[in-house]
This record gives sequence, structure tokens and C-alpha cells, in this order.
Amino acid sequence: MQNVGKSQFSYDVFKTAYDTDPAVQALIKNFDKEKLTFKSDAMDNIPQDAKEPSADKTVSSMAKRATDLG
Repeated sequence: MQNVGKSQFSYDVFKTAYDTDPAVQALIKNFDKEKLTFKSDAMDNIPQDAKEPSADKTVSSMAKRATDLG
């Protein structure tokens, strides 16, 4: 009787909510049975390879785009 009036929230209930509700997906970065991580930064939605492009190709590709007259 200690939990009367309190909601029950299990991993399976959360997983179902995550899988079916885009609003929940927009808030959560990662989760497992032990913990969940909220999205807390605008950079969370950007893939890791886009955050850290290789320096040698970045300058080269920027220069090519800047001089492309086609």
C-alpha cells in the first residue's frame, strides 16, 4: 500500500512510450535498463562525424566550394 497514488514506470513501459511517441524521442539522447540520458544541447542532434570533420579535407573542400564558378 506504500505506492498508492504513485505511477508505476518500468523499462518496458518507457520503451513503448519511446518507440511510439516522437515527443519522447526528441527529449531522450540514449537509454538502457539502468539509466537514461536527456538531450541537453543543440549539438546532440548532429552526428559525431559532422561535429569533428577531418581538418585536412575541411579546408580543401571549403576552398573548392568558394572557387566553384560552375
